[in-house]
Amino acid sequence: MYEYISCNWRHNFKDEPVTFLYEVDLDEERYATRMIEVFADGHTNNLQDKEWKFVTEEPVPTVNDINKGECGEEFSACMISKEEFEEIWMKNIE
Repeated sequence: MYEYISCNWRHNFKDEPVTFLYEVDLDEERYATRMIEVFADGHTNNLQDKEWKFVTEEPVPTVNDINKGECGEEFSACMISKEEFEEIWMKNIE
């Protein structure tokens, strides 16, 4: 079972993503199997590692934990649908 999270990062770094979209595997301790980086100019970068199965080194925090500031005050998150995630994922493949 999966959940999909959009996490915004408020910062001033020109070459860093402003949003991360995660596909979180709830059966695997909340590690992400796929991730999309969204940059301020609108381009995206899809991350998926066939060899290692996960793209995060640590479990992805819950939306509630992110919004409580446990990852830093510069982060905010919300749940998104699988369809929203897939739509953005497919834009980078085409």
